[in-house]
Amino acid sequence: MIEVAAAVSMATSAYKAIKTAVETGREVEDMHSFFARFFDAKEQLSEAAVKSQNPSMVGSIFAGSSVEAQALEVTSAKYKVAAIEKQLREYLIYSGQADFYDDMMKERRVIRQQRIAAAEARARKRAFWIDVGAVVFGFVSVTAIFIGFLAII
Repeated sequence: MIEVAAAVSMATSAYKAIKTAVETGREVEDMHSFFARFFDAKEQLSEAAVKSQNPSMVGSIFAGSSVEAQALEVTSAKYKVAAIEKQLREYLIYSGQADFYDDMMKERRVIRQQRIAAAEARARKRAFWIDVGAVVFGFVSVTAIFIGFLAII
């Protein structure tokens, strides 16, 4: 899976850029684009994991690799990115910028909870409209059948 390899590569390069920038004396707050790339890569990896767990029939036919190979690739990529994130955290702690990392993780949790709540609301709304559509379809079908029987009589 190309997107998994690309996500790991992007996370690794973002980590190296952050580490290099901190070593040269830049403040962590000035490197938000590198952090954004790292966490975008982590999010892409999560999406790839979800896609591999729920493949479409057409996607699984043309995937070209076994389920075991996909699972191995996604799992190894998750562990690699988790190890990179741990190194990033430890590096920030040792460089005296642990507060920045902790604040960023708190903000990340808040934003993730908001996104989850919004996704749940969209899912509930979608389910409601599907139910409404099913009821309307059923009502129209029953009415059409009833009118058809009246026309026959």
